[in-house]
Amino acid sequence: MKYSRPPFSCSCLASLAALMVLACGDAGSATTEDASSTGTATTTEAATTEETPTTTEATTTETASTTSEDPTTGEPLPPAEVPEGCNPIAYAADCMLPYPSDFFLVEDAGLPGGVRVALTEQAVPKTMMGVAVDNLASHPADGFSHHMPILALFPEGIDTQNLTFHSDGGDATLAATSPTLLIEADTGELVPHWVELDAMTSDPTRQALIVRPFVRLKDSARYIVAFQGLVAGDGSAVAPPLGFAHVLQGDVAGHPVLEPLAQRYEEQIFPALEKAGVSRAGLQLAWDFTTASEARNTDDLVAIREDVIATLGQSGPAVEFDNVIPDYSEEFALRVEGKIEVPLYLEADEPMARIHRGADGKPEANGTIWVPFTLQVPKSVYPLDADFEPARIIQYGHGFFGEREEINWSAMRAFSTERKFIMVATEWAGMALEDQGAVVESIFDDPSNVFLFTDRLHQGFANQLALSYAIQTTLAESDELKAFDKLLYAPDEVYWYGISQGSIFGLTFMALSPVIEKAVLDVGGGPYSLMMTRSGSFSMLFDIVKVVIGDEPLAIQKFIALSQHTWDRVDPLTYAPRVLQQPYDDSPERKILFTYGVGDHSVNNLASHLLLRATGIDLLDPTAQPVYGLQTTPAPAAGSAGVPVDFHVPELPGIEAKIPPEPADEYNVHELVRRNPKVREQIDMFLRPGGQIENFCDGACDPE
Repeated sequence: MKYSRPPFSCSCLASLAALMVLACGDAGSATTEDASSTGTATTTEAATTEETPTTTEATTTETASTTSEDPTTGEPLPPAEVPEGCNPIAYAADCMLPYPSDFFLVEDAGLPGGVRVALTEQAVPKTMMGVAVDNLASHPADGFSHHMPILALFPEGIDTQNLTFHSDGGDATLAATSPTLLIEADTGELVPHWVELDAMTSDPTRQALIVRPFVRLKDSARYIVAFQGLVAGDGSAVAPPLGFAHVLQGDVAGHPVLEPLAQRYEEQIFPALEKAGVSRAGLQLAWDFTTASEARNTDDLVAIREDVIATLGQSGPAVEFDNVIPDYSEEFALRVEGKIEVPLYLEADEPMARIHRGADGKPEANGTIWVPFTLQVPKSVYPLDADFEPARIIQYGHGFFGEREEINWSAMRAFSTERKFIMVATEWAGMALEDQGAVVESIFDDPSNVFLFTDRLHQGFANQLALSYAIQTTLAESDELKAFDKLLYAPDEVYWYGISQGSIFGLTFMALSPVIEKAVLDVGGGPYSLMMTRSGSFSMLFDIVKVVIGDEPLAIQKFIALSQHTWDRVDPLTYAPRVLQQPYDDSPERKILFTYGVGDHSVNNLASHLLLRATGIDLLDPTAQPVYGLQTTPAPAAGSAGVPVDFHVPELPGIEAKIPPEPADEYNVHELVRRNPKVREQIDMFLRPGGQIENFCDGACDPE
């Protein structure tokens, strides 16, 4: 009997072994976008594998004088020899960092924000074969993510004793005296955040300092990052990096890179810092970045949503039945396997396929495909005579690279039988079982394309939207789902229950759905770049990535940070404001029950908390886990609520940004929440007409 799925299947591991042999002989080549016509930054295949270009590989420039003094030593500053293409304020430590940074923005009138993120040939990460790894080449961004790890590097090492960690809450970072500051430039508002060192290494020369906001940043907004009062590992004050030191001192006359940069600092960065009460005299490093527009991140998925509504909203998709199996098992009276006809928004119906676009560049239907689904009716709801009430029906969202058959696995089989729900599911195209092999292969073929499965995820959302319509229309008209000439379920009340990936993308789906009003989202979170380094589900992915880009921690951190540019197109954190607060047109009034387990090793609690804050969901009172930035709401809650379940995990995973070990079964809270009787009762009473979120625990939800 199936219990849980490992991140990747055994067959995928076999294909990985074969691919590793091929990779040693031929790593392939990458062709990336040339941005030289729109600014100083370009992205092309580089010949060197080094992270920081040397002066023999790139033209350098230097300052006209050395009269300024190092503010920490009083010694004259040496010339700033900035390698071409490198981020000039801290180039000696790393060519790309700090990141995100507006240094890498170039003009591009073709994007909504009027700019484009363009990593230079020198700064873009490389594989061990010297091939550029640039996720932005396939889907250019008009700014940086609303929540990505903010990376800096101080080779002398950082003592974190005076820095704010996530367990401290973020209030200390809202003071102008905080050693780390994140400021919205236009408003001067300080953003709460926490700071950590890369826990995957202890080598200070390659150990990223990571700033993570407690909140989703605004779209199309400029932010300033500033460090002051950082202490080095030896207890001394951290010296400003050379490039920034020259900008800080104004010793940039004649320097072709630093002089115009310093002018921008004087006009746009230093005044904003001073207005926030930050003295430039104590600055050790400061820079700015601008977040991407909502339109750029969401236009594709919103366009597909609108087309699905226009195409299927009235009549629903065509339905065909492949197998109708009565008395299917001890628990189920009926199992139906069929398919629905859905517009195809891809170039082909296959893993890693790209979005099909019309002449205007927008997603366009490319014919139709037949999408399989499975529906199961428990014996506990199957009628014995014509005098019956139609059952409730749940549309189910499966887990990480999972499959629709999960509704027949032990947890969901027991839940649907005990709580009397009909369940129906389809695969989440793009991150389903059938996509695994292609994703692995893409890492070796061209790691810049590894996250292109997000294109097919757009089709996955279309399929889910179509299935909701089918439940209300064409499935409801089918004789196969009737007993005594009466439909087995109530078509006007379609509920969503998503677990893990089905919860993560379930929140994105809820923002898009014109049908579903109530959803249970279990053990989800966002964004992906926050989950990846703290998730056991991604351990094998990182093992594979290391084969290609190397086992260098800083390279891994860059890979994760850059991935968020692509994740943002589907990430729940992107769509969180659209679920309850600013819904799209044709959206119903929604109510969300968000459950999670304290100490989840697969989707860390930090990601769950962040998604709750961004969506505007309070915790049900009493709560097993008070959370920074979240209020409580009394039970019963007529609207939405988050419910943490505390299984008393002795050593909480995800405290540091490193892959946690697999937990013992009794502490695998990622699985345990869905199996908890009190949680099941809570879901049962919520997913019904007039149902509210009640508390069936003895106080806070604590199974002991």
